[in-house]
Amino acid sequence: MQAVTTSWSGMMAARFFLGAIECGFGPGIPLYLSFFYPRHEVGLRIGLFLAGSALANAYGGALAYGLSHITSGIAPWRLLFILEGVPTCLLAIVTFFCLPDGPGKAKFLNEEEKKVAVARAQRQPRSQGFSGVNLRQFFSALRDYKSPLPTLPSPRPKKSRGHLLQM
Repeated sequence: MQAVTTSWSGMMAARFFLGAIECGFGPGIPLYLSFFYPRHEVGLRIGLFLAGSALANAYGGALAYGLSHITSGIAPWRLLFILEGVPTCLLAIVTFFCLPDGPGKAKFLNEEEKKVAVARAQRQPRSQGFSGVNLRQFFSALRDYKSPLPTLPSPRPKKSRGHLLQM
């Protein structure tokens, strides 16, 4: 979607929707892994995911450098978005249909393995007495002045980088 934009506002709209769709991925990985692994084992898996993320960023940077030197009728940044985005979108469709909802629905496990995986996941310590969201605590967190501080912009002036994006 970003490759077909022709204005700065179009690019920002595309980036907004990408961020809105992507925002649950980081917190979703530990949650999804917790369906399969007990608490004392999930930390290693999350660490491996984060290490793989760092490797992917290194590979992505080298790939972007190479793709930016391709001469074609398409601007290099547009070509980069197309060549990195199309495989990602195709893999997302495949993953949607192949990734199981939990260990009990995993097609790659036989019935005995499913029972063991479900039993291992349910063996985790649970908080006692959870009865839903406490609205008083929720609104208390919203009123706390420290909650929005990390989202505020830095007081240091920053140079505009709008000139880097040439349509």
